[in-house]
Amino acid sequence: MANVITSEGEISTRQVNVGIKNEIADERHFLTIEMPKKLDSIAVGLGDGVSIALKGDVGDFVGALNNGAKIEIEGNAGRYVGNNMTGGEIIVNGSAEEGVGFGTYDGTVVVYGSAGDGIGQLNKGGLIVIDGDIGNLAGLYMLSGDIIVTGSTGIDTGDWMIGGSIYVGGTYNTGTNAEIHEMNDDDRQKLKDIFDIYKIEADITSFTKIEPKKLRPFYGDEK
Repeated sequence: MANVITSEGEISTRQVNVGIKNEIADERHFLTIEMPKKLDSIAVGLGDGVSIALKGDVGDFVGALNNGAKIEIEGNAGRYVGNNMTGGEIIVNGSAEEGVGFGTYDGTVVVYGSAGDGIGQLNKGGLIVIDGDIGNLAGLYMLSGDIIVTGSTGIDTGDWMIGGSIYVGGTYNTGTNAEIHEMNDDDRQKLKDIFDIYKIEADITSFTKIEPKKLRPFYGDEK
């Protein structure tokens, strides 16, 4: 495993990303980066077969447009980690700010801590797991995929959602077009499998499932 960035002085986002690209071009796909400061937009647009460990807190949009890479952050993340990713896996061993997994098409984001507002907004098929509490408007306009929160959510969870499922282990407050559905055996098995993979200790029997009321909530009553 190589350390591509270990600078103790000033360094830019561009320098870090160029360093990553150079290492990948040399077929070194398992990288550890000692983050010298909390930089934005690190490790964006990476593809399958790349594994990167970011040691330290990171800024906004880390792992954006990820298309298959595994990115593990040993620290806290800023806003929009995993923004619009289409594949891969991002692990945050700390807390994250707003917009985790915003617009995700596929792939997985796991945060082992609390997170801010707007988790999984416009989710189109990704799996977003928060092992802690989150803020308001989780799953706003989500179309597909799963959001799992082991703690509690803020107000308007699932606001205007038209697809996908939100599972909450603590207290919750549903938004427009979101309603409680009964957990079935498939739901419980899905949570168990995910918790086993990511070593999350949570009581599956305490979870509530939130899903859409209507497929087309903007066009009046469905016929």
